[in-house]
Amino acid sequence: MAPIHRPMDLVIPPTATVLFAGLIVVLMRRPHWVVGVARVALAAGALALAAPAWLYTLQAVWMPGTQLIELLPPLSSLFVVYLVMVMIFIPGRPAFVVAALSWLLIALPVLIYLLAHPAELWAPRGRDLLMAYGPVSILVVVLLPVQRGLAGKIQRLASERQRMEALLHRDPLTGVQSRLLGERMLREALIEGAAAGVVMLDLDRFKAINDTYGHPVGDRVLQAVASGCAALLRGSECISRWGGEEFLAIVPDVDAAGLQQVAERLQAAISSLPVAPVEQVTASFGTTMIRPGDTLDSVLQRADQALYRAKDRGGNRVETADLASGVS
Repeated sequence: MAPIHRPMDLVIPPTATVLFAGLIVVLMRRPHWVVGVARVALAAGALALAAPAWLYTLQAVWMPGTQLIELLPPLSSLFVVYLVMVMIFIPGRPAFVVAALSWLLIALPVLIYLLAHPAELWAPRGRDLLMAYGPVSILVVVLLPVQRGLAGKIQRLASERQRMEALLHRDPLTGVQSRLLGERMLREALIEGAAAGVVMLDLDRFKAINDTYGHPVGDRVLQAVASGCAALLRGSECISRWGGEEFLAIVPDVDAAGLQQVAERLQAAISSLPVAPVEQVTASFGTTMIRPGDTLDSVLQRADQALYRAKDRGGNRVETADLASGVS
């Protein structure tokens, strides 16, 4: 756009424009090539920045009366952008090597010229070039990796927090929700006040399984029961390991008949689980609907009373607290 069009100014910008447009098309068609495309762009950018830096610097040296600050195109900001891209797309130590070589090839000849010509150095354009090719470029190379390191550390801390939350919310043996998360979800159901029910189940004669076959078999039984129950429940329903061989399922948006059906499906699924060498695994169930004015303790008390009624009646059955007389 200058009144005098120099040959290099007429060649490099349109050539670079065509090249980068082609790289953009390639990137749109092959997004997974982003790293390769970025590195080709960096190589082209280095050539496009180095060529005028050397040419116009040598021209200013060899041609008396010519000033570099008048010849050099406004490339200093592009050089800073180029360094940012180098630090982003080239990992680790190679990024510093490429940045150092780029600074030697592009910035150093301009800085040497300016230091040798104080009149141009202290002109407004000269000071801009000095800052861009000197402190600003060095700060980019030094601070960007620090920022990336901090971002990586923050990401690791976030991952560690998620892992700790998963440990708190998941039972490590069975993989279903922990009692802590189960209690939280039950409290939320009580606060919402929507139609919901609770199914409490306890494996029958589980101590005998541990005593007869050993604790590793008992662990496999717990894992199979948890997995089988979780597979039968909908996404809005949840099952938690309540303690030992006891589990609690929270069933939202259900009536008493639907809650009975859920418990019966779980009972049938458990009784048909093949866990060798155990002949059959069964469980006793207690169910209750959540009533207006219920608390966490009152719901669990009703479900627990129904569960133990099922135990007293031989196990492998479902008892409903809401239908039992005398149960508050």
